[in-house]
Amino acid sequence: MAYPNSDASQVSTHPRGARASWRSPHRLVLAAVAALLLVGLAGLPSSAAWPIASRDSYLSRGYSSGHRADDLAATRGTRVVPIGTGRVVFAGWKSNCGGYQVWIAHGDGRYTAYYHLGKEIVYSGKPVTRQETILGTVGSSGCATGAHLHVELWKGFPWRSGSYRVNPWGAIDSGLYLPSRYR
Repeated sequence: MAYPNSDASQVSTHPRGARASWRSPHRLVLAAVAALLLVGLAGLPSSAAWPIASRDSYLSRGYSSGHRADDLAATRGTRVVPIGTGRVVFAGWKSNCGGYQVWIAHGDGRYTAYYHLGKEIVYSGKPVTRQETILGTVGSSGCATGAHLHVELWKGFPWRSGSYRVNPWGAIDSGLYLPSRYR
């Protein structure tokens, strides 16, 4: 049967019955990998939670292309807790404008970083529990202009080549301490 406007030079090279299908094993594997990557990019699971142990805190600056973190304003000295369970991989001072900071590995290549602390209480290697372990206190160390917590969510170890930050809001918009204005 001849089709209108057909071009004989565009004949398929696939043998009869061997046409590529959307159900081919290769495409199914690619779809599964893409789905896993999309789930991984979404951040921490829904069990993650608000990192400041006070319902009086609030989002003072959100995530954007020029500010790849969420800033949460709170009273100086308020306790900072982890948004998820994990293990501390860094706690101390860094001269990267973040001042006193704590970094936590949560598994699956995800890390959270907490900057501008007044002091850090945990140490590298310490296991931490979601909203229970006190990491430190809200402060204004580093290049901060006022008391707040700068929270970053990383895919990959913070500041290493190939690592990148993702919007942390989906990981901190829940939990015991979440202020009522965000419920």
